[in-house]
Amino acid sequence: MMLEKNIRLLKVRFPEVYRRILATGSRNPEHFHYEEGKPNKVLFASSEKGSFPALGESKLDSLIELWFANLRLKPEAIYSITGFGDGSHIRYFLKHSSGGAYALVAEKDPALLRETFSRIDCSDILANDRFILGTGTCDDNFFRDLKDAAMLKVDEINSLVFSPLHCVDEAYYDQARNEMIRQYLVIRPLMEVNLRTGMNLQENTLENLKHMAASPDIGELAGLFEDTPFILVGAGPSLDDSIDFLKSMQDKAIICVSNSPFRKLINSGIRPHLAVTADPMLPTLRGFENVKLDGIPLACPFSAYPEIVSRFSGRIFSWSTYNPIADILKASTGRKQGTEIMEQGTVSGCVLDIGRLLGCKKIFLIGQDMCIRDDGKYYTDDSSYSDTGAHYSKKMDGHRLPGNTLKEVIVEGRLFVYLKTFEKFIQINNGIEYINLARTGVKIEGVPYMTYEQAIASIDPESNSSIFDKKLQALLDAQVSVDDLPACFEGLIAHAENILETALTLAVQSERLPEKFSGSNYSNNKEVLRLLKDGAKVNKLVEANAKFWQAILDGRTKGELALYKRIIREIDSPNQSWKLAQQNKQYYWALAEGCHWLLNTINEKLNLRVKV
Repeated sequence: MMLEKNIRLLKVRFPEVYRRILATGSRNPEHFHYEEGKPNKVLFASSEKGSFPALGESKLDSLIELWFANLRLKPEAIYSITGFGDGSHIRYFLKHSSGGAYALVAEKDPALLRETFSRIDCSDILANDRFILGTGTCDDNFFRDLKDAAMLKVDEINSLVFSPLHCVDEAYYDQARNEMIRQYLVIRPLMEVNLRTGMNLQENTLENLKHMAASPDIGELAGLFEDTPFILVGAGPSLDDSIDFLKSMQDKAIICVSNSPFRKLINSGIRPHLAVTADPMLPTLRGFENVKLDGIPLACPFSAYPEIVSRFSGRIFSWSTYNPIADILKASTGRKQGTEIMEQGTVSGCVLDIGRLLGCKKIFLIGQDMCIRDDGKYYTDDSSYSDTGAHYSKKMDGHRLPGNTLKEVIVEGRLFVYLKTFEKFIQINNGIEYINLARTGVKIEGVPYMTYEQAIASIDPESNSSIFDKKLQALLDAQVSVDDLPACFEGLIAHAENILETALTLAVQSERLPEKFSGSNYSNNKEVLRLLKDGAKVNKLVEANAKFWQAILDGRTKGELALYKRIIREIDSPNQSWKLAQQNKQYYWALAEGCHWLLNTINEKLNLRVKV
């Protein structure tokens, strides 16, 4: 049985790790153990010749000090650290590194974590904001908490090898390092956008509810079109060569297009079966301007740009990839939670995932060049990019990778991330036949290139896309309006008001503490200690309703808390009570600012009168 202190923090901070630990049952760790009859907290390693102390027979502190002394740490960085072991080296790293150094600890065997957490109180490590823990398979869930470091704009990425643990499985820990780098390269720009646009996302969501509250969820189409080919249309320059092929596929395959190439298809006389948009900002509107939208349905998240949503009102299919406001709406109206669609920086990724969701077994990629042509062109002429001349690039820098028909093409940094996102997705969803028709595009691993003639020959002559149109229309016709939107958010409003009132009161009281209380002789000052004790009221409120807290956090509060975490690094005092009081003050202000903003936004978007 793991220690209760450890369990409590695992459940709150690392639920996936906790789940993987429980899945080990009672099996023994693979390479390490704690021996009965010997010091209960000494970690032993197993070998053919028997067992021995994993961290050596000499003084453990000296080994860890020597390891740490030879590290070259950056002040703002995230490090993949080999193994958790008994936690000694992690505890030392966190204590002696700067406030901007994060540790993602990769532990291959969750059973070892179980044994360690059963014997050693690691609550100080588990509670540290700079500590991230992953165990078992190095998949997306393993790296889910990287977003916290990304929100704080950590730049450097590196790995730190702790040899006594690394040598057990060097391949695993090397993989963990490489995958962390890949994941971070994807997550960081997403989190930067998310942090920068967090308020836009909630403003858009609340603004869009009048058009989307009743919209059918895209998940209602799941698995219905196994026999119908799916065409993902991107805005790469090879789209210019694809028009005749798309016209021939109009009635045979589901043509799904993002906002960027939408205009090209409409102006070429092609009616897509489904348009998709995901970006919350104004520039994405350009793809839908000065073209007819009549009768074409749209799939989008609740946070899509409102002007686009209003133009497609009544014929929208929604999805909800982490949107607490949408989740509250669904729960309040007695509907299932929204379907998650992959959102990783490119709307084409969303389209790719929709093809999988529909159950289509054959997916064609059109205009997915993901590279810069030799003449600098990397988007089609008739697209939103061409309006500003952005369909050509003057920079010919990037990765030089094999092309579909060319020996080598240039893939710049942003497109390289998209390429790796596609390849990762396709690797996981290997039960689908993917076909790449971008003649001048980069080669996508797992996606063979075909000519248009070969693609046509590969499609069943009896294939028909009309069933897709009919199913979409039936779901749109069955929409039931939500008559009282404000009532759906009464609980959230009350919760935000309570946190605002409590946090604001404590923030003001903290501001009024005289500077003299910072002296060491005031470490037991009753007023300071009372404020520290009253801080539990805020935490209790925050933890009282996870659903409402996520909605509060997801807007301005997220950015305020990121700023708070950077500010408190600089707060120090020999009087620990004063130091904690000053750190708490920043936390209270962050909460108050976030709750005040959310209540104002709800008031504005839903025309309510709420207390702010």
